[in-house]
Order: sequence, then structure tokens, then C-alpha cells
Amino acid sequence: MRNNKWVPIISSALVIGLLSGCGGGAAAPKGTAEGTKEESPTKNEIAASLHATIETKAENNTMIIHYKVKNLSGKTQKLTFSSGLEVDYIVYDLQGKKVKQYSDEVMSTQVMKEIELDSNQEIGKDFTISDLPNGRYKIEVFLTAKEEEAKVVTDLIVNNAYSKGTGVLIGQIDPHTIEIDMEGKKVAFQLTENAIKQLPLLKEGEQVSFLYKENDDGQKTIQKFVFE
Repeated sequence: MRNNKWVPIISSALVIGLLSGCGGGAAAPKGTAEGTKEESPTKNEIAASLHATIETKAENNTMIIHYKVKNLSGKTQKLTFSSGLEVDYIVYDLQGKKVKQYSDEVMSTQVMKEIELDSNQEIGKDFTISDLPNGRYKIEVFLTAKEEEAKVVTDLIVNNAYSKGTGVLIGQIDPHTIEIDMEGKKVAFQLTENAIKQLPLLKEGEQVSFLYKENDDGQKTIQKFVFE
């Protein structure tokens, strides 16, 4: 079910967009964090505040993350990036184990880049995360700039997405269907095109992990296999 309501929590696999523009003096929303600062900054480091915020919304089994950083220092600040990846994120489970990191999954150009951020100007990135099973997580989003991270850490709650399953692969029934033994019960799963492409990596009789959805008629469809 589509839910376009923005909520002040963080969520997480994979569209990123750069938005920049001048901001006003509006009050900061919930779920914000101040950027950290070095005690003795050099002339190339930021000695003033960068204010980071996040908004999220759930849409069609994905979580859309909107991250913004605003320059509140009252003067122009320079940000230096060593690659085309200007913002990164890491998702952790409740035990503190890293579940995924954006920079592990994308390619970026290794070209030095500088951005001058005027006073009250904002830069932002959008992420779309579509491969997390339902559950509670922690997510941190941060700049990759040499001078400042402007990191935000908050809860990420994923609902109405995919469930995680495990079992022993019995075999393939037809080009789009496989059978898996789940705790002694044989269960048939439909496969998406993405999951079909992963089949050559699997062997019959081996334990497999996967993300799947079940519709109102009880039909189960594997979105992707997970290799841990």
C-alpha cells in the first residue's frame, strides 16, 4: 500500500540525487544532528556548524531517504571530496552489525571535487533503499568531505517490505519457480527476474537465504537471494 507521508525517522539500496539551493531561516525539523568539528582546525577545515537533517517516506516497498546539510556558520565554507561519492550511509541491525553500506554497492569516480557552500545554503542527497527485510535498524548518513562529516544517526523502521527466509534448496520446478525445504516443509516460491539471474550461484541441497513477499492468495515470491 502506497504511503507518501514523510515521517521524521531514518530508513535505508539505491538512487542518489544531488539537490542544492539557498535555504531560509526556518526551524529545523526533528531528527537532526550537528556536524562534528575538530578542536584545532586548519585553514581548510570547517570551524563552524553544519546542520544535518533527514526525512524519510515509505513507498511501494521501498524507503526513500532525504538527507540535507545546511551551512549555519554565517560565512562561505569549502567542502573537499576525493571522489564522486559525496554522501554515504551505513545500516546496522540492533546488535550493531553492519547490514549494508551504500559505498560498497556503487561505483564512483576518483576525482577530487570542491564545493563552496554559502551561508544558509543547503546541499542534499536522496537514497532509495529497497532490499531490507522488515525490522528495526540504525542508520547513519554522512558527508564524505575531508573537512566535515555532518553525520546523523537515528532509528530505521522498515514495514510492509520483504520478509527474510532460509531453507534448503530442493530444486527448480519451472523457469520461474523453485522449491525450498523450510523446517521440513516443502514450499514453492515464484522468482523475480533478479532472483532468476542468481540461480546459477546456488546448488541443490544447500542452505539458502532470501528476501520474499507473500500476497493475499498465499503466493510467495523471492525478490533476491542473500549471500551472507
